[in-house]
Amino acid sequence: MKIAAIDVGSNSIHMVLIEVDEAGNQVLLAREKAMVGLGRSLGRDGIIQPEAFEAGLEALRRMKRLLTEQGCGTMVAFGTATLRDALNAGNFITEAAASGVPIRVISGEEEARLIYQAVSHAVPFPDDPVVLVDIGGGSTEITWHAGGGLKASTSIPWGSQRLADAVPCSNPPSPENQRALRRLIRKELKKAGKELPKNLPEPFLILGTSGTLESLARGASGDTAFTVEQLDVFEKKLWRESASGRIDRLGVEPKRGDTLHVGATWTMELLRWLGPAPVRHLPVGLREGMIWEVLRHDGADVPPLADLRRSTVEALAVRSDRDPQHSLQVQKLAGDLFASLRHSFDLGDQEGEWLAHAARLHDIGFSISEKAHHKHGAYIVSNSRLQGFWTEEVEILALLVRHHRGAMPHPEKHEGFGRLDPWHRRAVEKLTGILRLADALDRRRIQAVRSLQLELTDRHLVLHVEGQDDLLEERAAVAKKGALLERLLDRSVVWRQES
Repeated sequence: MKIAAIDVGSNSIHMVLIEVDEAGNQVLLAREKAMVGLGRSLGRDGIIQPEAFEAGLEALRRMKRLLTEQGCGTMVAFGTATLRDALNAGNFITEAAASGVPIRVISGEEEARLIYQAVSHAVPFPDDPVVLVDIGGGSTEITWHAGGGLKASTSIPWGSQRLADAVPCSNPPSPENQRALRRLIRKELKKAGKELPKNLPEPFLILGTSGTLESLARGASGDTAFTVEQLDVFEKKLWRESASGRIDRLGVEPKRGDTLHVGATWTMELLRWLGPAPVRHLPVGLREGMIWEVLRHDGADVPPLADLRRSTVEALAVRSDRDPQHSLQVQKLAGDLFASLRHSFDLGDQEGEWLAHAARLHDIGFSISEKAHHKHGAYIVSNSRLQGFWTEEVEILALLVRHHRGAMPHPEKHEGFGRLDPWHRRAVEKLTGILRLADALDRRRIQAVRSLQLELTDRHLVLHVEGQDDLLEERAAVAKKGALLERLLDRSVVWRQES
């Protein structure tokens, strides 16, 4: 069986093709890499630039031709930060699909999970604390591992290219450029730390899996590993040079000449934040995790067909939902909220699909009893043998139904939530916050809210709502059920009813 994985990242597009024999042994058949810079200037303009757009499509066409020539039977293609955020990402995905490469956009949490999966098959984890770090162009995924198990995971929506766009530098850069960059980084790391468990262990080793860290290792030590002290020396050299000087005098890869000094400062600040452990680069990443994901499901497509999943959810809803107009309205409102918040929450297509299914099913527990209907609904979902869903996905849907009302999910108080891996707990929290708000917006079950727009400011999540009357009950419900979303976004919900 031949399996190919294509990672459509913010800086580069990577492809790996392997063949797996009946004993499970893997043979590498081909690797391809194209540094197309899809995320370049995204932070400034919000779009994939035309040149990068075409270069990305041409890289995908070339990879597809190679896979066809090799007789590859299974191909998966995942998009990360740029395709989560760019305003014209939908156009790119549509044209890629027309070229024979359907791309599924994944969340930061899913990215972290797949990278962890790749690393766990590449090296044995010691009992001592280890942190996995993957620095992309548009986001950074971090996972803590200690004592034989996962401790926490987070996706920070900042990478080397996005930081370079946010803090434009002179050429060569000035000390003030670097000070401004450090101020932004420390602010964002402080924000990220608020959502992590307390007292995470300081690592004795950091495992890095990205091109940025590979380039820093090569420049700092000439090897695959480096210390904080070595990086400090190399960072200073990078900041003293112009873009061409980094390439000509420091040997930086040409496509990273404009941003590696930013990546070095980002890495230094991460090491101060995590603990100044030595860094070892590993030549694996998201694409290898994608391969293992396919193999984990015996070569089946990842994910299964959307139509099968949708039909099995709808069949359960038809049997058990006593108020389908309400559930469909909540599903619509949840979709609107998701579209507006996916950038801030760093979410992907898979999470949007889970949210839509959970919204459709969130009240099926009424078929058993009005009292504790959220718990009854979760029980029904868990025991309905939903076709087309992996086991962990069914558990996630059940948890979303369980927590759409009542107590907020907590790993120590709620057994099912506590069993989830850290990346899935984060996804459930975010989607629960959205589902609760959508449910509140149809508090009276009369579909009184006609339209909804969101505006995120530095301090507020502003809901611009249009409705058929004064919506007093919906507004009161939002004030109560918006608490989880307020905590996750670190913003208060503000109601604005449009005339």
